[in-house]
Amino acid sequence: MRTLLAILALGAALSGCGAQTSTAGPTHACTPPPGGRCAGDVAWHGPIELSADGHRLHGTVPCGGTLHATENGGTVAIRLHLGAVPRGGMSCALVDVGVRIPESLGHRTVIDEVSGDTVRVVRR
Repeated sequence: MRTLLAILALGAALSGCGAQTSTAGPTHACTPPPGGRCAGDVAWHGPIELSADGHRLHGTVPCGGTLHATENGGTVAIRLHLGAVPRGGMSCALVDVGVRIPESLGHRTVIDEVSGDTVRVVRR
């Protein structure tokens, strides 16, 4: 048991992440290491590109990530999940991330799931 606790503590220290408790229940907070980032969902910043066939939303993100989409009536909600980057690792390339949606976007609105903001769509 002590070994498991030591491994967990070491992992939290190396990643710069830890757990905090509030009156609302447990939450996870992370302090990014210098030149790195914590894993988590973040708001999409700027416009997002739409493929010519209307089925793929995409854009570039430093060090990559995973883009998710949920279709709901007249909207498509996107959520960008970024992986952790270790100390000094943010000198990485811009990576194209995208998600394919089953139905063509058409005239539906794209909403950022994290911020709740409308995302401007650039049609290519």
